[in-house]
Amino acid sequence: MNRVAILSNPRSKAGAARQQFIASLSGLSGVEHRLCGAIEDLPTLLREMLETRPQVLAVNGGDGTLQAVLTTLLGGDFGELPRLCALPGGSTNMSAGDLGACGSLRRAVAALLALRDQPLPSWPVATRPVLELRSREGAYHAGLFFGVGTIVRGAEFWHSELRASGRTGELAAGAALARGAWGMLRRQPPFADPTRLRLQLDDDRAVDAEVALLLVTVMRRLFLGLTPFWGAGDAALACTWIEDRPRRLLRRLPALLRGRANQMRADEGYHSHRAGQIELSLDDAWLLDGELHPGGTTLAFQPSRPLGFVDLGRVRA
Repeated sequence: MNRVAILSNPRSKAGAARQQFIASLSGLSGVEHRLCGAIEDLPTLLREMLETRPQVLAVNGGDGTLQAVLTTLLGGDFGELPRLCALPGGSTNMSAGDLGACGSLRRAVAALLALRDQPLPSWPVATRPVLELRSREGAYHAGLFFGVGTIVRGAEFWHSELRASGRTGELAAGAALARGAWGMLRRQPPFADPTRLRLQLDDDRAVDAEVALLLVTVMRRLFLGLTPFWGAGDAALACTWIEDRPRRLLRRLPALLRGRANQMRADEGYHSHRAGQIELSLDDAWLLDGELHPGGTTLAFQPSRPLGFVDLGRVRA
């Protein structure tokens, strides 16, 4: 039987039924289940779990939990890693959805457990990099989705309005996106406030810009299946930005959200490129996988080494 390690964040999308289900994971055969406490304890906890040499390490939490685990694993000396798996156990699960764990947590766990008795070569594994960020001050982060501008305003709106009312998931994220887009169209602060930054893609000349939003990601799809990137080439990092006061925003919005290159024009303020390295300087706050960080820094982006992620969407439970 293949060994399965599951790390759960009990604070992600807490509820009596969810807590009871999480507790039940500890009694499963062939499964080592541990609860994540303080972030400071994560390196020790992960080392203890990996010492048992599991065939897969599953992260049961939201986008922020997965980001913390990736940052710890890639930022430390953990050597060769097992297959990784993202379970949709949080308030927002955009990362898990992109990595193949769509649907409910129970369904995803059932698919994961079905792999215990299957030979390793038959496991559906996608080899992909994640996004690495290093700040000018030396801080290191690893995740999947970075954003500034209206993306940050939408996240702040979600934290203050939607999360407080108990609304979570992709529909809540869509509501936050819609509120941000409406604020841009109506020029309502803070949604329409521009972000000033300096951007350099690969070895191109750095440019100063005022943007309504900018995103950098290694994801193939965002929440609700959105794909707002249309840059040519096969470089790992997709970078899309909209200039402050773009032209024809309402008309271009459907094409923007689906990445339809033939309808997106740079002379109207819409840009999307693929790059291997990016450098970004900004004073405003920025977001990585739902977690907000203060600005006033320069960030260097690059893809990580390839990691193996179990695609639970291709498992027959």
